[in-house]
Amino acid sequence: MNVFIQKLNGLWYLIVGSCQIRTPFLETQDRELVVSYAWRAYPGARIFERH
Repeated sequence: MNVFIQKLNGLWYLIVGSCQIRTPFLETQDRELVVSYAWRAYPGARIFERH
C-alpha cells in the first residue's frame, strides 16, 4: 500500500488512494512525526511525500 503525506492548508495530510485524511500535526512540525503516525495507522505501507 502506498501512503502519501502532503502539507495542505497549514496541516499535514495522509493521502490513501482517493481518501485525504487530516493528521493532528501542523505543517511546521517535523516530517518524521507524520511518517511514524502513518506507519502506526497503516503498518507496512510505503510512505511518499507530495509537494
